[in-house]
Amino acid sequence: MASPRKTESLVTSSPPRHELANVEPTLYLPKVEPGLLFGILLRRGWLVLLGMVIAVAGAAWYAKTAPKIYVSSGSVEVSSHAPRVLNIDGVSSEDPKDLEELRTIEGNMVSDGVLLRVARANGLFEAADFARAGASEQGVVELLKSRVQVELIRGTRKIGIAVEDTDPRRAKRLVESIIAEYDVWIKERREELVRRANEGLATEEEKLRGAMAAAETRLQEFREAHPVPGLEGREGSGPVTDQLGTLNSQLTRAKSERLRLEAEFESFKKFDAEDPDSLGGIAATARSEEVLALSRALQAKELEFARVKERYLHKHPVYKETAQEVASLKQDLVEAVHSAGQALEKSYHVALENEAKLEKEVNGARTVAIGVEGIRAQFDALKREAEAARELHGTVDRRLRETALVSAVAASAIALADPPFVPEKASKPNKKVLLPLAGFAGMMAGMMLLVGLEMGDGRVRDSAAAARATGVPMLASLPPFESGREGDMVLLSSPSSPTAEAFRRLRAVLLPPPAKPGARTVLFASAGPGEGRSLCAMNYAASLAMQGQRTLLLDADMRRPGLSREHLGSGFSGLGDYLSGEADPAKACFPTALPNLYLLSSGEMRNDAAELLAGTRFAVLLEDAYRYFDAVVIDSPPVLAVSDALAVSRYADRVCMVVRQEATERRSLKKAADLVRSAGGNLVGFIWNESPAKSKGQPAPEPVVPFSHPALAGPESSKTVAAGADPDGEIESSSIA
Repeated sequence: MASPRKTESLVTSSPPRHELANVEPTLYLPKVEPGLLFGILLRRGWLVLLGMVIAVAGAAWYAKTAPKIYVSSGSVEVSSHAPRVLNIDGVSSEDPKDLEELRTIEGNMVSDGVLLRVARANGLFEAADFARAGASEQGVVELLKSRVQVELIRGTRKIGIAVEDTDPRRAKRLVESIIAEYDVWIKERREELVRRANEGLATEEEKLRGAMAAAETRLQEFREAHPVPGLEGREGSGPVTDQLGTLNSQLTRAKSERLRLEAEFESFKKFDAEDPDSLGGIAATARSEEVLALSRALQAKELEFARVKERYLHKHPVYKETAQEVASLKQDLVEAVHSAGQALEKSYHVALENEAKLEKEVNGARTVAIGVEGIRAQFDALKREAEAARELHGTVDRRLRETALVSAVAASAIALADPPFVPEKASKPNKKVLLPLAGFAGMMAGMMLLVGLEMGDGRVRDSAAAARATGVPMLASLPPFESGREGDMVLLSSPSSPTAEAFRRLRAVLLPPPAKPGARTVLFASAGPGEGRSLCAMNYAASLAMQGQRTLLLDADMRRPGLSREHLGSGFSGLGDYLSGEADPAKACFPTALPNLYLLSSGEMRNDAAELLAGTRFAVLLEDAYRYFDAVVIDSPPVLAVSDALAVSRYADRVCMVVRQEATERRSLKKAADLVRSAGGNLVGFIWNESPAKSKGQPAPEPVVPFSHPALAGPESSKTVAAGADPDGEIESSSIA
């Protein structure tokens, strides 16, 4: 026997892996699943039908037993111009000119006050078929309000009134009573307002009459005490006012003269002999004529002197003569300005004294005029007070007389437009509306129950749900097996069946690419038992063997008799014996009826399977098997039942999850897939087994691996057999471990 290989390399470095699953699981999911929806409807559609039947039956029973409701309707028209006699807020009659007023009338017709009057007028408190015995006034009014509908008809000035009642004649009477009682209610309300207004106006008129008499008396007494001319009006203003006006006019003229002299004096004071033009802006007066004439003469002589300067030098006689004349004119102008300034100063002081005297006279006259104007102002105030009292008393007295006419005018602005009739047919319950509505409600309730049960049912019913749970794509879909043939090797028993073709498709999908020929180990796992894991492992291994590959089918389920159940109790060792160091693997390796396919038995059932599979001997076994077999297919225990599959998955190049229809819950499947990934397994996809799960009373047949020899070597043989067969069907001796 060959010496075992070192296991450190197998533990630290795994064979190259070929990932089939994309990192985005939703890539493999269908965007629309009409088949799933149709399947749900076929499976639970009876809930929708049951809900509709129950709802329609209940609605029919209600329509048959419920009391018949009759509706009587009529309408009133609201006039746009209601009579208006008393123009006082809160007392004037309704004036429905806008939508707000119409809405107010609409609300008043169903107010508690009007409905209480209607209930009393029609004896609703004593009617046993309207309200229960002993009902309060508020309860009867609320019940009546729930049966009355008053609504403004859009686009018109009409208000529709409809009343529901079990008695058709009473429904008609109630409509008429609402209109009549509303008119009476409005009239009484108006009469009460008019009475209150009349009382208030009478009291106010008496007060105003006394105030008017007192104001007239005060005015007459003031007139007699102050006999001032022109007191009654402004036409004859009197001598005091005329004198004050004359003095004001004189004072204004004096101020103007003083201001003129002051401005002229200031101009003369600012005179500059070198700039004669500075006097050009003074007014032309007797004093300034001489100054202006000298200024013009000086300007002309300076122009002449400028021409002389151009022709003669300063020592020339003509130059000297002209310069002397200019200097003489300047001296004359200065003296004239000085003389005129002194005269202006005297005139300015005289004008200032005159202005002061006139101001004194005006102040005295104003004092006298103010006294007269004060008397006239007091008289005017008393006169206005008397006139206001007289006018206010007249207004109130006129309104007081008008209130007597208010009760003779119609109080309401509504008139009957469409009279109500006694209804011939009941309007409620309406079977044409009630039954379809009940059917729709029953259908929605059934749909909600269907969705709730479907969401609560966690079983995997389709491949899309399995893809969502595992996060990997579907590699193959196995159609249902014929009854009793669930454990067959279909590639031999039915090579042309769809199931056999599905395994060939799986072989093509899992075939390693030329760039990675080392990916040769495939592990078949499942979340729970009975999902077809052993069947898939057996048929996939058969497909590889039929393609000419030397394939080792390794049964790693040492918890229950699976593929190796035919070899148990025959005295041959298995995988458990080898992992525990008790036997040679050649005694557990059996050739099958299919060439190139060998089965490594699990051996007797063991309780320490997890510890044995997690040891190093399993990795050594796989490495030696790679030397003599082209592919190794491993059948493992369920992932969630025991940890054996997790211990083996890290050594497999690819892990395929087998999912059986309705056999696993979504949470369990997702948990199994996550555990495989957490253990280091390369989960590349899942196989969808469409065969429905069998009940516990009808278990599916276990898969059977046909074999031709008890073992590769008998107990007496000293040979150990490994992997290959010669052309005569014998196995060449070698070492597997």
